[in-house]
Amino acid sequence: MRKKLLVYLGCALIVEGALALGLYGFLRLDMIRVQREASQLLDDQRKRNSESHHAGSRHTLVIAPPRSGEPIGRIEIPRLHISVMVFEGTGPKILRVAAGHIEGTALPGTSGNIGIAAHRDTFFRPLRDVRPQDGILLTTSYGTFRYVVDAIEIVDPTDVQVLDRTSDPRLTLITCYPFTYVGAAPKRFVVHARQRV
Repeated sequence: MRKKLLVYLGCALIVEGALALGLYGFLRLDMIRVQREASQLLDDQRKRNSESHHAGSRHTLVIAPPRSGEPIGRIEIPRLHISVMVFEGTGPKILRVAAGHIEGTALPGTSGNIGIAAHRDTFFRPLRDVRPQDGILLTTSYGTFRYVVDAIEIVDPTDVQVLDRTSDPRLTLITCYPFTYVGAAPKRFVVHARQRV
């Protein structure tokens, strides 16, 4: 009887493991698909904007607030091999497939502090190796903005002053910390960068 119970338990664990691997594979493929589609959309928008600029059309750039879930750009840190699409919002569905622009913070191309968050076990995992003077590119449909890392800090999740408004163009990247922690992490890893002129 005990042997039979162990066989059933073993079979149940194998099935559960296969289901977990299947779910992980589905989520990973969905993330890759969303990243690819958003990247293609951004590249198409940049191409259209470039063509209209070369055609001589003059217009004033108006940066409209994006709707939740809309792609707003691509963030890249070349030295760390980070390249990830950024969507508006930081809800669980967005952070599962992309980095998220923190609502209420500045938008690329405006003065102020842009806040971007991503999970430490996906897109922002390489941030553990970031260092001062690392370059960051934030590409939108209306331009590419360059930043340089000038500070790194570890704070409590309640320390929201890291997202305070600034008068100059700044970029703040946030992820959970420690990077090897399993479960809800007790701290936040914050990277501050200033825009290059």
